[in-house]
Amino acid sequence: MLDRGETMPSPKAVAVTVSVVAAAVLSPGTALAASSPSPQDITWMKTSAAGDLFEIQGGRMAQTHAHSAAVKQFGARLVADHTKSLGSMKKLAAQMKVTLPTAPDSKERAELARLSSLHGAAFDKQYVKTEISDHKMDISDAKKQISTGSNRQVINEARKDLPVLQAHLKLAEQTQSKVG
Repeated sequence: MLDRGETMPSPKAVAVTVSVVAAAVLSPGTALAASSPSPQDITWMKTSAAGDLFEIQGGRMAQTHAHSAAVKQFGARLVADHTKSLGSMKKLAAQMKVTLPTAPDSKERAELARLSSLHGAAFDKQYVKTEISDHKMDISDAKKQISTGSNRQVINEARKDLPVLQAHLKLAEQTQSKVG
């Protein structure tokens, strides 16, 4: 019941208020974007960052150990793209208070050690073979994160990475055809 002098809000004002509240509540991704990252999200972030570090170190190694110009160019591309990806992941991790690794994982470090003992054509073949295998796994991990991740921002990071990883795989396969 209204007191004297009070007026009822207009139907238009009520409709606008309801629309604004409904949009905020029902907006796609609102709950996901605001949610904390799940253990899966955090694992993917850490694995992706360690992978970026592996690719950066391996790409730099390709600059000095490779014989083929195609392998050197491929390594340079990986350094550039994975440096960008790592920078983006670091920003996201800082926002979410997730601590990222500062080095590749133990398996990746062992592979880098093995590659460091090779030079010339032997390096070229093993490096490209490693990159094909690694990028297939990275693509699979990114697709899994996209389909089953919990946090919208982490899922979007995986979505952003996926086409780059797919391009790297294609480039690795093309490079392999040049070095045998």
